[in-house]
Amino acid sequence: MSHEIVGRYAVVNGTRAYYDECGTGIPLVCIHMGWACSLQWQYFMPLMAAAGMRVIAPDLPGHAKSYPVNWQPFRKMRDYAEWVWNFIEVVCPGEKPVVCGSGIGGDMTMQLACHHPDGIRAGMPFESAAKTGSISFLSGYSDPHSFPGFPALIDNASTAAMYYPCEERKVIESKWQHRATYHATCVADMDAWNDHDVRPYLDRIKVPMFFYKGEADYHIPDQDVLDTIAAIPNGLAEGGIAQGMGHLIMMEQPERLAEACLGFLQRRGIL
Repeated sequence: MSHEIVGRYAVVNGTRAYYDECGTGIPLVCIHMGWACSLQWQYFMPLMAAAGMRVIAPDLPGHAKSYPVNWQPFRKMRDYAEWVWNFIEVVCPGEKPVVCGSGIGGDMTMQLACHHPDGIRAGMPFESAAKTGSISFLSGYSDPHSFPGFPALIDNASTAAMYYPCEERKVIESKWQHRATYHATCVADMDAWNDHDVRPYLDRIKVPMFFYKGEADYHIPDQDVLDTIAAIPNGLAEGGIAQGMGHLIMMEQPERLAEACLGFLQRRGIL
């Protein structure tokens, strides 16, 4: 069976948002990393669709083919996550999707699990923890004239935390994906990354959570991920550190990531 990825648009919070879609079944909403776009999920989406899921990957506001809301980027992670919630209500209303995300997308996944615990079936945060924040020097450099070397920084940052050796084509592809987002949005993404902290709300989580972090990703300490898993009550959280993987977990090893996610969803009775 072919699981072709199809591009669509929806109006969310009064602005035009782009998303990729693949397959039918239980919705799985995939939220990309900072500075990137829905293309990050292109290898992962058909694998999950083949398992009976309707996989949906939006471009976050101000990224690639989605316009920003009110022409301004989000700087607070809770606001970002609420946009994702509104997107869910437009694209799969009342269906209680599984939500996954990586980097800032993982943070948004955690925000939804804490603040909309009855609205999702499960959360799968990758490269994320209850609190994040490691790139604070960018704040204040939203004007492109203030940081002429920003394109080179994007190229380096998009590949520095990958696991090597890595297929050269995917290294180059990652750079291009991160070049599709406006400078000011990239800076705001990092402000939101530094703003994320749901430690006071972990006891609100009601759904199973699967955490996965590549060993080569230096943006998140391993212990922060393990501490987050341990802090979520009632045995709802599982996961850990993925060997032989890095920050771009869905591109580097999509088959291994899909296998791990499907195993989690089957153990928890969701698939």
